[in-house]
Amino acid sequence: MRYHTDQSAGSHDFDLEYSDRAQAALEVTISTNQSREATVAAISDVRKGGAFIKANLCRKDWWVHPAPNANINRIRAQVDEYLAAIEADGLDRFIGPVDSDAYLSVERIYTDLLIEGGSVMKWKNPGRIGISYPGDGGFVVPENLQKAIEREALKGDNRRKLGSAGTAERHLFVYISSQNFLAWAALTDGDMPDNTPQLPDEITDVWAVTGAGQKDKYIVWRASKGAQWQNLGLVEING
Repeated sequence: MRYHTDQSAGSHDFDLEYSDRAQAALEVTISTNQSREATVAAISDVRKGGAFIKANLCRKDWWVHPAPNANINRIRAQVDEYLAAIEADGLDRFIGPVDSDAYLSVERIYTDLLIEGGSVMKWKNPGRIGISYPGDGGFVVPENLQKAIEREALKGDNRRKLGSAGTAERHLFVYISSQNFLAWAALTDGDMPDNTPQLPDEITDVWAVTGAGQKDKYIVWRASKGAQWQNLGLVEING
């Protein structure tokens, strides 16, 4: 496998050479949830206090759950005030979509700050409001992985690079980030989709890969155009 050091011409990432000297093109990409990834990074920013905010107006400690597209800076600045209003309504937990109709305080925190729920906690160091990482709601089904792969295969940049390769085989290697939780969970759960992936003409083969939670080991699936997925099991890569 040889890397194309000059990417200025928009070529694919690697050339694969088989033992019979036949060549294939390989493009590498990542499937992630960029909105959730940005939110997680904002919550984890230690320069701004990390996942905790000092509670000044609240009498209790809280644990709140923002939506993936919530503005964390705004939450840091205003959540204490919003939670104090929820406390004044006598609540020690809330679910935004459920309790908004009954409590204006919940409607405000749900619509203004995009906080989907919260509950009173007892932190080891009291007087704080904790911000959880956002969820990625939905059921874990094999189709989540299939859709993630097809989404990457249909992107114009990937199609253009592999379509111009001029090789019989054109592979798209997709690393599934845990930030794209539903697709990642479908891959790590081990149940393969029943249907073959729908690939554009520019791509003949796709790979779905993620870390296995063990050093240098990865879960690897592969499918060719018109063929079912194959689970290649744990693949160990030693640098």
